[in-house]
Amino acid sequence: MNFLRTVFVLCTGFASYRAYRDLPLSSSLKHLVKLIALLALVLAVCAIPLALNWTDRIAGVFDEHRPDFSIQNGRIVTHAPQPAIWGNNSIRFILDTTNTALARDTNFENGVAFNADSFLCWMTTSNAPTSERLVSLRGFPDGVVNGDYFRHLTRAMLWLLLPIGWVMLVVLGILGCMLQAYFFSAVASLLERSMPSPLKLSQLLNIAIHAATPPAIVVTIYSVLRLPGLNMWVVYLIVYGIFLVGASNACRDRVQRAEPPPPMPDDLL
Repeated sequence: MNFLRTVFVLCTGFASYRAYRDLPLSSSLKHLVKLIALLALVLAVCAIPLALNWTDRIAGVFDEHRPDFSIQNGRIVTHAPQPAIWGNNSIRFILDTTNTALARDTNFENGVAFNADSFLCWMTTSNAPTSERLVSLRGFPDGVVNGDYFRHLTRAMLWLLLPIGWVMLVVLGILGCMLQAYFFSAVASLLERSMPSPLKLSQLLNIAIHAATPPAIVVTIYSVLRLPGLNMWVVYLIVYGIFLVGASNACRDRVQRAEPPPPMPDDLL
């Protein structure tokens, strides 16, 4: 309950950050770990339906005009004419057990090429070079390779990849937040020297760590809703910058201006 209350007050106003300004750094780190772990769990769980839908779509394309072949003892067994090529404009499948040197089809951005004892998969994402990976068939279960085989294999791997993906999200999230918090604190501490009531480096670091709460929640919600046309990194920076500036100003001690002395009788003449 204390953690949820902290999350609520950090998202509702800048003045509440004063209560966390002078905390030990270990307390701020505990809050960050809890926050990232919870949000990463939400993202990992919400990714399951997306992965299953993606699996069904790929399996449907795989079954269309698929040649008959199976895996036995880590090798492909087939009597289909080769090379066999099928798929659609989004992904291309190739079966050629006679070719010892697999190569991707450069005419297609995504695809899988099957060899006698391995397969090569390649994928192209926006603004990134094409990634390739050669995987051995050793250890794959025996059976007819079709859409159901692909669905069963993907679902079995999904429950193994889910905790691994969650751990990776937590580690990357914590590292990213800490790097940006240290960067802001180092830069802001230099600017604070000219302020009448400067904040200490430890105070700035506490503010920067806690200020990551609202933007992380906003980006997580937008990611779950899958809103089109949004640059999550830009959204995160905008929200983070607003809370950094607002919380820093709210946490700065105000210098009390000395009131002018009352006028003396001689000053009235």
